[in-house]
Amino acid sequence: MIDIENLVLTYPQTRKRALDDVSLSIAPGELVALVGASGSGKTSLLKTINRLIDPDSGTIRLDGEDVSDIAGPLMRRRIGYAFQGIGLFPHMSVAENIGITPQLLGWPIDKIAQRVSELLALVDLPADFSSRSPGMLSGGQQQRVGVARALAARPKVMLMDEPFGALDPLTRDALGQSYRALHSQLGLTTIMVTHDIQEAVLLADRIVVMAGGRIIADGTPRELMSDDADPDVSELMRVPRRQAERVQAILGGAAHV
Repeated sequence: MIDIENLVLTYPQTRKRALDDVSLSIAPGELVALVGASGSGKTSLLKTINRLIDPDSGTIRLDGEDVSDIAGPLMRRRIGYAFQGIGLFPHMSVAENIGITPQLLGWPIDKIAQRVSELLALVDLPADFSSRSPGMLSGGQQQRVGVARALAARPKVMLMDEPFGALDPLTRDALGQSYRALHSQLGLTTIMVTHDIQEAVLLADRIVVMAGGRIIADGTPRELMSDDADPDVSELMRVPRRQAERVQAILGGAAHV
């Protein structure tokens, strides 16, 4: 579904390579998590896929089609994009926010209204939320609307940049599990940037680790958590294991009280 070959991106103001010969293939239906330190190239990679940024060299194919042959705005209407800031339009209702891409694509009004109703149900929000303004919603509810908006035009591919990062742990976990279910139900192909290694381990089929604009590891959560992993990757992947061990120790200690 997504095929990236030898991608290079240099930011002119710093002359630093944000992406340094990145190649990555993602099969239809996969959920791939991009992890790594800030500045490792994760968000830059997402932005090149939907043509918010054009790379210096290399190719990106979406379902076999070179994205450079597609105008940027048209490209972005074919890909769902959800991010931490959400970006809901405050002067529009929930229904208007969700329906903005179908409207730009020329869908008839009745079809847009039907799609809004379907999506509110899909992201587990009441139908009467359609008339509310974003400011009337909680952070978690706004993020659900953001996911619904990204899904509105029935994209095959979803790009997610720290979509749940600003939420409290309970809401973040609930939305992560809800999105994983939606991903499977709708047959989506998803790339999700996250700084939470535990979230990547629990939600993703594959984890891609980036550092210095390069991919330094790519494998299933089980593979990357094995003792044979690269030392830097191994240290990163020990985080969820240590968290699980601490919780187990607490539960074990409680059992002896």
